[in-house]
Formats: sequence, C-alpha cells, structure tokens
Amino acid sequence: MLSRRALVLAAALGVLACARRDLEASDPERRAAAVRALGRGDLPVLLVAQRDPSALVRRAAAEAFAARGGPGAAEALGALLLDPAPDVAAAAARGLVGLGAESGGREDLVRAYGAAGPAARTAIAEALDALGVSLREAVEAEARALWERNVAALAANAGPARAGAAEEIGASARAEAVKRLLPLVDPNRNPDRPLAAAAARGLAEAGDWSARPFLEALLSEGDVTTAEAAAAALARLGDPAAAPPLALVAADGPARIAAAAAEALAALPAAPEVGVALCGVAQRTRDPAIAALTAQAAAAREAECPARPFVSRLGRPGSAAAIAALGALGAPSPETAARVAASLDPGRGDAAARAAAARFLARASQTSAGPALMRRAAAIAAQRAGAAGTLGAEEAEELGALLEAAGRLRADGADALLRQGASDPLAAVRAGAVEGLAQLGSPGAVERVVAALGDPEPRVRLVAADALGRQGTRGAVALAKAATAGRFREPEWADALARALGEAGSAEAVPALAALLDGPAAASAAEALARSGAPGAAAPLAAYLARPDAPARAQAIDALAALGARDAAPVIAAQLTNDRPEVRAAAARALGKLAYEPASGRLEALRSDYYGRVRRAAVEALAKLPSGAPRPRP
Repeated sequence: MLSRRALVLAAALGVLACARRDLEASDPERRAAAVRALGRGDLPVLLVAQRDPSALVRRAAAEAFAARGGPGAAEALGALLLDPAPDVAAAAARGLVGLGAESGGREDLVRAYGAAGPAARTAIAEALDALGVSLREAVEAEARALWERNVAALAANAGPARAGAAEEIGASARAEAVKRLLPLVDPNRNPDRPLAAAAARGLAEAGDWSARPFLEALLSEGDVTTAEAAAAALARLGDPAAAPPLALVAADGPARIAAAAAEALAALPAAPEVGVALCGVAQRTRDPAIAALTAQAAAAREAECPARPFVSRLGRPGSAAAIAALGALGAPSPETAARVAASLDPGRGDAAARAAAARFLARASQTSAGPALMRRAAAIAAQRAGAAGTLGAEEAEELGALLEAAGRLRADGADALLRQGASDPLAAVRAGAVEGLAQLGSPGAVERVVAALGDPEPRVRLVAADALGRQGTRGAVALAKAATAGRFREPEWADALARALGEAGSAEAVPALAALLDGPAAASAAEALARSGAPGAAAPLAAYLARPDAPARAQAIDALAALGARDAAPVIAAQLTNDRPEVRAAAARALGKLAYEPASGRLEALRSDYYGRVRRAAVEALAKLPSGAPRPRP
C-alpha cells in the first residue's frame, strides 16, 4: 500500500502532466492555467508563453516571471512592458516592482515609458513611484528619443515622414527647432510645398516671432495648402506686425487664401495696426463673409471704422460685401439704414445685395422696413408663378433672406407667408422660413420649427436646430428627441444637435448629450455639456474620460474644468501620463484650474516633456497650486 507521501507525489505528477497537455490546448484559459501551474519552475514554458497570441497567456507568463525572480525574469518582464495588451504591460510593471530596484527594472521602466500605450504608461508611472524613482526620468528619456527620431526623419532625403517630422520638431518648441525649420519655408531652398506647409505649422507650434517674415513670404506663393498653413501659423504666433501682409491677401487674394488670411487677421491680438488692417479689408473685399468677419473683429477692438466708405459702395458691384460689413459694425444711423433699405429695389443692385440688405434690416431691428420686405417677397412669388414655378439659386437665396427678415421684424402678414415658405420645394426658401418662424413666435410657429428637424435637407435641419437651441427647455426636449432618434447619420448633423443642446442650457439636454459622446460628435457634445452648465453634466464626462477608447479626451477634460468638477480631479490627473500631448496639456490646464495639489509630482515631471505646449501648461498649472510656483530646476 502506497504511503501518503507517495500518493501526494503521484497526484502532483498527474497535475503537472495534465498541465503540460493543456499547454497545447486551443482554449487560452486552459493554456494560461497551465502556465501558472508550470511556469515558475519551468523556464522554457515561460519563454514560449510570453509570445503566445493570447494576452491572457502572456499575462500569466508575466506573473510567473515575477514570482520566479532572478536576472532572466527581469529581462523578460522588461520586454513585456511593451506588450500591446495593457493588462500584460501592467502586470510586467508590477512584476518589476516586486523584483526590487536592484534588479535593473528601473532602467527598463524608464526606457519603456515613451513607447508604451496609455494604460501601460500609467502602470509604468505607478511602478516608478513604488520604486522611488521620479517620473521625470522617464519623461526626459522619452523627450530625447522623440527628438532623435524626428531629427533623423527630417534628415532623410525624401518621403512623407519628413513632413510629419517637421511638425513634430516645431512642436518641441526648442530654439534649435526654429533653426532647422526656417530653411524649409524658404521657397528658394525648399521646393517641396507639402514639406514647407508642415514646417510652417511646426514654426507656429515653436512660437518664435522670428519666423514671421518667412511665413509672410509663403502667403504670396500662390500654393493654397502652403498659404493656408502660413496664415494659420501667423495667427498662432500672434505677432501684430503680421497684420499688413495678412490684410493685403485677405482683401485681394484668391478665395480660399483670402479666407484663411482674414481668419488669421481676425485672430491676432488687439493692437492699433490690427484694427486698421481689419477695417481696411472690410472696406476693400467683395466677399460678404470676409467683410462681415473683419468688420466684426474691428468693432470688437473698437477700431475706428466709419460707415461712409461702405455706404458709398451701395448700388455698385460688391455692395453685398459692404452691407455685410455695415451689419457687423453695429447699430446704424437712420441715414445708413435708409440707404440700405433702398437696396431692396430691384433696380439698385443684384439678388445677393438684396439678400444682404434684408438680413441687415432685420438684425438692425428696422421695423419700418417690414412693408418693403413683404412687397419684395410678394414680387418674387408673383415672378415665380409667372415662370411656371421656377426660381434661380440667387433668387431663392434672396427669398429665404426676405422670409427670415420678415419673421425677425414681425412684419404684418408674415405668418401666412412663412408657413407657406416652410413647405417650399427649395431648401434655401425653407431655411429662411424656418428661421423666420422661430423669430416670429406666433402660435404654432415653434411646432413648425420642430417639424423641420426631420427635413431631408441638412441646411434646413441645421437652421431648425440652431433656432431651437435658443428656445431653452422647450427646444431642448425636441432636440433631445431628434438626437436619440438617430434618423440622420451625418457627423455635421450630430455636431449641430450637440451645439444646440448646449445652447439650450437645460437639464433635459444632459442625457442626449451623454449619448452623443458615443458618436462622431463626442468633442462637440463634451463642449456642449460644459456650456450647458446643467446639474449632472460632469458625471457623463468623467465616465467618458475613464473609458480606454475615448477619442475626445482633451475636450472632455476642458469641459470638466469649465464645470469646476473638483470630484473629477483624480480622473483628470490620470491623464497626465497619456500618450497624446494634447491630452496631457489639457489635463495640466484643468488641474491647475481645479488647484489639485496631489498632481504636483506628475506636473513637475511634465516640465521636461518633449512638447512645448505640455511644458507650458505644466508650469502654469504648478503656479496655481496651493504650494505655489514651481522651483527652478537644478
């Protein structure tokens, strides 16, 4: 009869034999269990298991290596830090902590941090904390590796990687970055236009005003992509001295380049030369959109921009732009309003000018113009009837503007005309009628606007959503129903619903906006939740941020900061180790705003980040913490 010891040994051998068979099983759980049973004492088993296609098995190998210990275990765990599965990398990081600082795991952790994914970076940071190692070492190692990689890619003779490297070198905001990028925006030294555009974007990130003249030269090159990149870079740099060259292109350049230059000019900080340039563009351009943008920006800066030059252009080519500028400048004099009202006469201008005049009179609250607007709308309707129901695109835009204006001014007889227009076969007419009904506010008008949320034309739906966003709770209920119905799938429509729900500022909007976080409008939904300021808006944002697959992290962080969500500070602090620089920067800004002192250690480490925007955000955040401004580095 076998002894008890022999029985135990026989049972153990049986378990091991069974485990060895399970190493070849198709079920990952059985293979993982076999690794746990055999791995600690069987190095060959672990060496195979750490390359298993199943993350479950690789994690079991990491845990077994940690339990086994020894130099070989440290080396294997160091390699597993870069495993694509977050839980495997986290298990490897914990295992290295268990082996102790003397195992060499410190170097592996520091080296792996920059190459790891978001979850693994968090685990590595926690492991470094446990070993008493500053995260700053890992951040500095990552910065060195990124700089060397980008410099090497830029030095390559050709290839798309050069453009990406140019942008990344600029994003470092190092003085050496500017020296490397300036030759690339010189058309005499670099004929590669995509690379020049990327270098312009990189110089914008670097933030060095010495790049301004080189970027200004790119504006006149004629290449749309390069000129747009140069304009955006000048806006980012924010040097008021860029105003004159931007104004020249905005007033007289090709359409797309002019629009980019105008947007850049309007984004420059307040300065006398910027105000003068904005007013000059508004006076010279024939593009109504550019005229309105620059005139509004000039008015915001309290620049002297008299109405007379615009009034003198009425009735001439380009009068639509002059009227758009007058509308953006603010309250007109009675004489100016009368001159614009005269533009409704078909003999004094084109359809675009008449449409601009209608919108001007409505926004200037010129109720006396109501009869003239109604007469012109009736004339178009009569013309349409006589032409077998046809209407040109310009006339349709004019009629839509007339209907919108009639509703805004609550002109006599407008209700019937607007209800008829809301069913017009032309989208431009329906859009104007819907906006007019929203402004008119007559019985049943809002219901017609709500019905327009189901219009087949996106333009009409967008107008309806924007109008309902101004209706508060009543509009929020209708918008929430449209969002949850999911009838239309265009990303632009989802964005519009999110913006409108945020504008409504109602608690009823929160569930719908939370649902929109799961789609293509996640960024807009996060911003809208912040704008709504509704109770409960922070909870879905914090939950969204905790998800591993949340693309709009930066926007969610900014939204939580805007809401003052102090309870979410720990969740935000976890994003300081995210692999995306825009997320790290947003987290630093938010934690500074929330004065979250426990994040000071990680923020201090980010002062060594590769990206200039992250370093600046960290320094500014540290200065806002209770402990005060950061100390100079040794």
